[in-house]
Amino acid sequence: MKPSSTVEGKRLAKADAYIAQCLARHHGNSDELRFQLLEAASARLGGFDFAEFCGQFGIKPLAAPERFLDDARTLVQLLDDTGIHPSLCLSALAREALDHSQQRSSGAYHTDFRLALHLAHSVEKQLKEGAKVIDPACGAGILLTAVSIVACGPDRILASDWLRNSVYAADLSPMALRGTRLSLASLTDDLGAIATMHSRWRAQDSLLASDSAWLDMSRDGFDIVIANPPWEKVKLTRHEYIKASGETRDYGTSYRLQSLAGYQEAKTERAAMAGTLIERYPLLAKGEPDLYVAFTELLYKLTRAGGHGALLVPAGLIRSLNTEPLRRALANGTDDLTFTVLENRARHFAIDTRFKFLVVNYRRKTDSGKPLASIKISHASADNESVTAVPSVRLPLKDLEKLRPDLTLPEIRSAEEWRLFKKMQIGGVLPSTEDSPWYPEFCREIDMTHGRRHFVKQPKDGCLPVIEGRMVQPHRLGCKSYVSGEGRSAVWRNLSPGESRIAPQFWLPMSVASAEATRRSQRLRAGFCDITGQTNERSMMASVIPPDVICGNKVPTVSFPNDPSEDRLFLWLAVVNSLPFDWLLRRVVTTTVNYFVLLSLRLPGLDIASLPAQRLIGIAKKLHDLDQAENSGLDHVWRIAELRCEADVLVARAYGCSEDDVRLMLRDFPLLDRGQPPLPGEMSSTVTQDFLLLTWLKKTSGEITQYAQRVEAMRKLGAVPYVSSEFASGLKCIKRKRSI
Repeated sequence: MKPSSTVEGKRLAKADAYIAQCLARHHGNSDELRFQLLEAASARLGGFDFAEFCGQFGIKPLAAPERFLDDARTLVQLLDDTGIHPSLCLSALAREALDHSQQRSSGAYHTDFRLALHLAHSVEKQLKEGAKVIDPACGAGILLTAVSIVACGPDRILASDWLRNSVYAADLSPMALRGTRLSLASLTDDLGAIATMHSRWRAQDSLLASDSAWLDMSRDGFDIVIANPPWEKVKLTRHEYIKASGETRDYGTSYRLQSLAGYQEAKTERAAMAGTLIERYPLLAKGEPDLYVAFTELLYKLTRAGGHGALLVPAGLIRSLNTEPLRRALANGTDDLTFTVLENRARHFAIDTRFKFLVVNYRRKTDSGKPLASIKISHASADNESVTAVPSVRLPLKDLEKLRPDLTLPEIRSAEEWRLFKKMQIGGVLPSTEDSPWYPEFCREIDMTHGRRHFVKQPKDGCLPVIEGRMVQPHRLGCKSYVSGEGRSAVWRNLSPGESRIAPQFWLPMSVASAEATRRSQRLRAGFCDITGQTNERSMMASVIPPDVICGNKVPTVSFPNDPSEDRLFLWLAVVNSLPFDWLLRRVVTTTVNYFVLLSLRLPGLDIASLPAQRLIGIAKKLHDLDQAENSGLDHVWRIAELRCEADVLVARAYGCSEDDVRLMLRDFPLLDRGQPPLPGEMSSTVTQDFLLLTWLKKTSGEITQYAQRVEAMRKLGAVPYVSSEFASGLKCIKRKRSI
């Protein structure tokens, strides 16, 4: 997404266009002209003398101050028309323009006005006279501006005192601090208060600033720390390096060696920076260093005992294996800790709308304070005006330690979901136990990037087909066949259920494969697509991987050394492809189904010799056969759906779930059946949900009349359950042929 596609960007578009018109009439540096126009608008809003402001801060006007003030009159009106507080508008308009590569390297994802006000209101009770608030990565100051608006309202006298005594800022960019100054200045006519406030600020790399530098700002720390720190790993990839040089490319496409000139030197420099940060911030030591982890550690240190923090960080803080030390530090050092989960669907940031992030609120524990008893988790959504959070759910630490020893938090939305999560996990079998028959052996057989130079585009003797993630669906291998292109721009054709076949983009000469990859390629194993999302139609997609193919790194393969039988493999596939397991997975996964996540989720306590387990094994084997049958007729596809539904019921019962539990799970899959025809008068199809509930009730002797009627009516319309929306168009072709 481009910045203009964010909600804030669209609302500011007219003001931004007007600024561009004004700059075209002036001569000189466009960035400086822009700041001076915004400072003139700040003077109009705050009521201070613009010329005196310029003199106070050493600004040499590029045109007569009166001319800037005339232009600012219209600009202020346009800001009023946005419906956003004008001081927040000024902050947004004062941001430094970053292209994609600069944004990625700096990790700067600007806070929009809705999030800024939400964070400010989350610390509203702490915004008292004399409180010290700091943003050590302030950017153009929208968070500090929002805090000041919430603290002072329209009271200019109160605002003057607040700015003079309470507001602290730091940023690597002097221009960012200038944006912060002009946005805050618009709240008062007191230039003395603005000057006093600004004298405390620091243009510095906050992560590398010395302890003494922070002590000079505030000897006792800060009452409130508020920040949206950078979100980027301290790691340089070839893809990002090439894009930063100005070359246009899609991820996964080939690259020329000339494009990598200087790459190793830049990579070495970035590695040295990572080493320096790890020395200063020990919580970074696990895994690849991430800037937001270092900043969170810094922010906690800057918070005085009894003080509060309000932060925006990626959802990896509650999910990632590498952030366990940070989670523990927060749990051990606070007496109040809340994580609020948000998605980017409301277009806060110019990034993927599926991206998840957190608002973290904490109170630092005092020496005499009680230890943290529970971590609270909440969810929030946003409209075009504001962010709204639902009531939080308390996760007692004693329960969390039993179920999630690494303190990763299950993303539950209600007490009912927490109860269900506990029920399914307390009685389950942990696969990470080394003597368990479920103990898995994972393998990434080949690396698609490093192995690319060996790939061939046509089958040859001694070469095996390369399996990619897009070729895998639940119980399906070869659901897409390659057509043309490469990387993200490659064209693939969807194959209907029952017609799967292996038609890959690449083949790999086995002479270049590792010994382990060669060994695994000669036997049956399971594989899964590791690229996923909580809000996808389905999150877990696994299938049988036959001999004589080799899997790319996005399709890790699984075997069970303690029980290498085919039955164990097919039972695992039946469980992990079920809706109940998918529901569990969606509580803890972000964008990748990694080994760490799978090892942390308990499987149902099924004895492999039991009747339910044997039936699940039989279902998984039959589903594999049916998908390779070269038959995509509707009756055939319905038979696949019946077997998948039966497996879901068996797995749910193995987890001890009730009918109410199944209904609760189904709420988490709103994208099911998007490609199926709905019943008359209904907005969308619910054929999978109704068919699952019908099958459940049949097994438990419940009342089935309502669901039986609905399913029959949907079947007559041509709806089929358990068909991904990607592949629904193929069924429509079958329906048309049948009607002809």
